[in-house]
Amino acid sequence: MRKIMIIGILPFLLVCAYSVTDSSYLYGIHWYGNTDSISPGQRTDVEDMSGDKGIWDLEITLIDAAKAPAWDLPSYFVSKCQKITQGKGHSMIFRVQPYWSRNAPHSSDPYTLANYSDDCKAAADTLKDYCHIWQIGNEVNLLGENKRWDGANYTIEWSPTPAQYADAYIACRDKIHEITPNTTPATQIVLMQPNSPGNVIPGVRFMDGNEFLWGMIEAVSDKGKIDGFAIHGYAEPGGANYGLDGYWDSIREQLMIIDELGLGDRPVYITEWNKHMPNLANAEIGAKFLHRAYTYMNSWNTGAGGEWPGLSNHNIVAATWFVYPSASGWDEYSLQYWKNNTSAFDEEHDPWKSFNYSCSSGYARGANGGGATVPQDSFWWQDRFDGSSLDQTAPLPDWKAETTGGGSVIMSGTGSARFLGNGTVDGGGGIQTAGYVYGNFHMEAGITITNAAQSNTATPEANFDIRLREGSKGYSITFFTSLSPNNPGRVILRRTNDWTQIGSYNVAVTGGINSGDLFDIKATANGSSIDIEIYKNSGTTPVVDWSITDSDQKVGWIRLMSYNLNEARVNDFRIGGPSWAPASKVESWELYEE
Repeated sequence: MRKIMIIGILPFLLVCAYSVTDSSYLYGIHWYGNTDSISPGQRTDVEDMSGDKGIWDLEITLIDAAKAPAWDLPSYFVSKCQKITQGKGHSMIFRVQPYWSRNAPHSSDPYTLANYSDDCKAAADTLKDYCHIWQIGNEVNLLGENKRWDGANYTIEWSPTPAQYADAYIACRDKIHEITPNTTPATQIVLMQPNSPGNVIPGVRFMDGNEFLWGMIEAVSDKGKIDGFAIHGYAEPGGANYGLDGYWDSIREQLMIIDELGLGDRPVYITEWNKHMPNLANAEIGAKFLHRAYTYMNSWNTGAGGEWPGLSNHNIVAATWFVYPSASGWDEYSLQYWKNNTSAFDEEHDPWKSFNYSCSSGYARGANGGGATVPQDSFWWQDRFDGSSLDQTAPLPDWKAETTGGGSVIMSGTGSARFLGNGTVDGGGGIQTAGYVYGNFHMEAGITITNAAQSNTATPEANFDIRLREGSKGYSITFFTSLSPNNPGRVILRRTNDWTQIGSYNVAVTGGINSGDLFDIKATANGSSIDIEIYKNSGTTPVVDWSITDSDQKVGWIRLMSYNLNEARVNDFRIGGPSWAPASKVESWELYEE
């Protein structure tokens, strides 16, 4: 009898004695796949794909036992984690939430915030031999991700605020920290949830991803309790470099927000990234995207100046591709589904092989943090537009040129960027800080209205605007020229995207806005306060002097743009922290002649 008991206890002791160490690599997947038929340590084709390198695996556990089935509860994952990690070097990350489409409890829910945090603690205790990295919730800024109690079930869609999510995060984070994990390192890391990147889409995304990220960080009074971040990004459909450029723009924007709010030392994990691969052509684009993206992330982690000139880049610890297994309901993203199912089994055609190829490079995981400490009282960067071509590479200044109608953007060769309408309907040009977003800052710009006439009389406008915190609800300082049929000679503050006037901010400029006029613009955005001063032709009295209180958009791009205007020029642009105070107002700009 005693011998039988000892034999029965031994496997349990072996499981408890086993300790997991964080992977030393950048690579990761979302869902390892079904482990029911394998034993601990048994190889699968995940190990074939990784070349036996230990990689990261993100799994999802649901913790409201009254709703979640047994196979989604933390207890189910004990055996699965052992099979995934033992002898393989893989590391676990768990996304935790009460149930599908529930992230932050509503005040009317019978499952309370106390229930949520207590169950997070229980999950951490159950899985402490295998996991110490936890993502609390997922894409809260999506309408479909949030359901509240209707009196019988969770069916009513609602939109948690960033502050409501932040309260849930802190409550769960504090409870998880009551458990000491048996992993190496033996430190709990609780990640703030990743937002769905992009602007508002009616019926889908109720708040910009960047805006929600800014808001949930801002809502935490004790920033020392934010352990780290999970973020998401996706290959841009039809975008340059197989979608990599657009993908990285969205990642960099999120890193900039984290750094601007003083958290450059916190670990960041990309817990969902992919290329939509609904057919063979897209799968082969996905293969090209995948290994190039890992190479780029490694270069980013080992380089500097991608966010802030001369300063280190905020590292990506790991990036887990969504998804690995086939037959998971997500085959259009699955590496296993497309394995050897393309025109050639190589890294340029097959996504599975692309992952395998990337692993052969042995890219190390990123540091926990490594990001810049962004000075809030200092100058950041400047562009005098004195080169032969527009600066479109990191470090800053780094612009994206844009056009409307048949407009164009060209360099003057004499220290300005020219935005031309070219006589076309709606013609204009502009530059945008795509990939770089700003929340609290002081900026100064000098512009010349070179030719104030309409580009084409079919459109009853001729204007130039500077957009601040551009997103779904940003701010446009719009200069309507004296030759504009609409709003002639006026500066109006408008809401980007719907172009409605904000408040009573509408000023007639003394003497109008005419060809040859030079304007010096100063704007300081700090929280809900936005101060704007505009000087004309080197005058010392501002023609616009506004102090605005508006909290509709806290972070976004900066864009300078002309619309149906013959020509405007940008002569200089400077930006720094909100406390940056240059010795004098913007220097007097020279009017450049042809």
